Amino acid sequence: MLQYNSYMVSLRKQSRSLLSSKKASITNPRLIVLGILLKQRRPLTIDQLLKFSKRKIAQSTLYRVINDLSAFGLITEFTTPENMLVVELKGMGIDHHHHIFCEKCGSITDIELSRKLEMVIDEGVKKIEKDYSISIRDHSLELLGTCATCQEG
Repeated sequence: MLQYNSYMVSLRKQSRSLLSSKKASITNPRLIVLGILLKQRRPLTIDQLLKFSKRKIAQSTLYRVINDLSAFGLITEFTTPENMLVVELKGMGIDHHHHIFCEKCGSITDIELSRKLEMVIDEGVKKIEKDYSISIRDHSLELLGTCATCQEG
């Protein structure tokens, strides 16, 4: 029991530190969301955040917190192929990365591409910018499939 409590205190301390680093006011809903993202260390949907928060945060409050944390540069947001909002912490050791989506269970896995493949994609993006006279600020690669757990079941 003691180990669990010190772990939770550590998550809360890390959450406070993240907010302080951005000079953001420290509120309980922000601490809860950051604590969940720190503990899970993976992208999460709104439904997953609500579930892990044990409904301590109203959905409307959660959306406000996500907007705030995104504006502070602490999280990134993206949508799944099913148009579900997903959030993840920025700077968790992986900078630019992509995702694999399991079409059965909805799990999302972060992946890093080889430097060579990223360079090929970047060259393609630059060509698209030139061909279509558009300025592209970011790109993502979405891989859809069935995870190992769902393949077994």
